[in-house]
Amino acid sequence: MRMELAKRTPDSLLAWSLAHRRLQGGPMRLPPALRELYDDGHPTIVVQKAAQVFVSEYLINTALWVADSLQGRRGNALFVMPTQTQVNDFSQARLDKAIGESPYLQQRLSPPPPGRAGPMRQNLKKIGNGYIYLRGSDSQKQLTSVDADVVLLDEYDLMAEGVFERAQKRLASSRLGWMRVASTPRLPEAGINDLFLRSDQRYYFIRCAACNHEQRLVWPDNIDLKKGILVCARQRCRKPLNVGSAAGRWEPAAPGNAAIHGYHLNRLYSPLANIPQMIRESTETTPAAVQEFQNSVLGETYVPPGGQLTIDILDRCRRDDPLPEAVSGVMFMGVDVGTKMHTVVRHRLDDKRTRLVFAAELDSFEQVQQIALRYGVECAVVDAQPEQRAAREFALRGPFLVVLARYSRSEPGENFAQKDGVNYLQLSRTEALEELFHAFNEGTAELPRDARRLGDKVRDGIGEYYREMMALVRVMEQDATGNWVTRFIDKGKADHYAHAELYCQQAMRHRGPRVRVFDFGD
Repeated sequence: MRMELAKRTPDSLLAWSLAHRRLQGGPMRLPPALRELYDDGHPTIVVQKAAQVFVSEYLINTALWVADSLQGRRGNALFVMPTQTQVNDFSQARLDKAIGESPYLQQRLSPPPPGRAGPMRQNLKKIGNGYIYLRGSDSQKQLTSVDADVVLLDEYDLMAEGVFERAQKRLASSRLGWMRVASTPRLPEAGINDLFLRSDQRYYFIRCAACNHEQRLVWPDNIDLKKGILVCARQRCRKPLNVGSAAGRWEPAAPGNAAIHGYHLNRLYSPLANIPQMIRESTETTPAAVQEFQNSVLGETYVPPGGQLTIDILDRCRRDDPLPEAVSGVMFMGVDVGTKMHTVVRHRLDDKRTRLVFAAELDSFEQVQQIALRYGVECAVVDAQPEQRAAREFALRGPFLVVLARYSRSEPGENFAQKDGVNYLQLSRTEALEELFHAFNEGTAELPRDARRLGDKVRDGIGEYYREMMALVRVMEQDATGNWVTRFIDKGKADHYAHAELYCQQAMRHRGPRVRVFDFGD
């Protein structure tokens, strides 16, 4: 019956998958929440998901179906993973296994040409007259060499920046032109979560057979912690729920965002979810374990407490006074150098507190000099790169103290040096950003009353200063040795004012340079 349905509806991914895929020796079974996803023919679909909810299987089936049934009249599927090493492992462990389990797909698989090397067999599969190209996002050349009918990006949050835009261009000549993106999320408004927030944001609602209550499955509302089972969230019911058979529907939370269909799936929607294990994992308290539970089990973004400067934190730093035209006292400056000179000046109030008195984008070091003289800046810390020569000339100009700074991402602590009459500071980026976050979290880095509109480009009542201060996020990641370490990432958003504030904070600490010898370089 499944085979007959697939023949009658060759353009149905759902019918093809049910007919031709086999799992663990039997026909493939799909949880109800995934059936509509399979039937959705929208050009762009994104899935923010937990791990182990069968979405990677959906991507595999899409690739196989496109190639086998020549969708788009070419049948070219481009399957992208974060690295080429992951692609090679995935090709053997998942894609080859999917083909090997299905007698139909084994017949449709064309062997590689004689003499072709093993790695080539891993990166290219011919199913019928169509092809599946497997690529790592770390190779831009390989990614841009395929004209595709469907592009599938798996674990998007771990991919190189700009992959989504480059991959879209591979669909320009296709009659199908499908983009499918899936990932466990990491950070708010970044990666898959950024795409999901731009989508119509679909959530799956299940109807309780006992009380008829419709609900999204939410942790821990739908969990009986004592029995270790999934239950109705309604307090007067609390009867067990069976996600493998319960009726349900997808409901968009943002139906106006029709350009992208977005789906959210946590592990509670999987019939194979191990609820007792999930309960144990939810009680772990280490930052790494909490992050893993939120991302991989609940499919939610996560920022540890204090790991991001929010509107609320910045607002708590605001005081009643507006940004002054002029002020007297001990002043310090920080400058982040790029196409513009993002410049801040702070007034030192006492040993702990400072007040922002100037924040703006300037066009040149000459303008920076004028602002420094207007406010009587005592010390300025300036980004040493990328304008190294111009920064050195500015540092030698005076009459106030200038220190040129650069980050070290590996060396802890800080080092000072003097070279050819110029003061240099080498900083641990992570440690310096920790200090900056602490100052704002503690409220000692005071802001003027009108701080929300600083930096111009005001959108929704918030200016560029606030947006760039909120761009950086503290995350926990494993290094090459498997140890968990702290990093600050910018989510691909501008963060110039945050670095200008960091440099200003360093200027207050280093008003009298302590000379140490280290190799700053040129």
